[in-house]
Amino acid sequence: MKIQKWICPHQQRGVKMNRRALSDFEKYILVSEHSKYALGTYPNFLKLKELMSTLNQMVSKNNNTYTYYGEVYVSNLTGPEINKIQDCLDTGKWTSSFDKIKHICVDLGISRF
Repeated sequence: MKIQKWICPHQQRGVKMNRRALSDFEKYILVSEHSKYALGTYPNFLKLKELMSTLNQMVSKNNNTYTYYGEVYVSNLTGPEINKIQDCLDTGKWTSSFDKIKHICVDLGISRF
């Protein structure tokens, strides 16, 4: 079964849109179009959003451990790396920094978000 990526309606019509007006999901879609580690589906968006909330809390506490679905993990990512991933999701602009999410995928034993 092949999973189809959701395409932002603004992209289908070829309309240029102010990125600040896009929803978080639409920004995730824009980032996922360039990433090997983001599937571009709504369920995966929700999982990534929950994980990023946990990782951002970890960064704010200057810690390197996080809890995801009751399991404790030690992050290989630094605070600035996590912040760059979050910046990509906040702006809808992919950079190579986003693909550092692969370290989290390895921790969690999944291939993509």
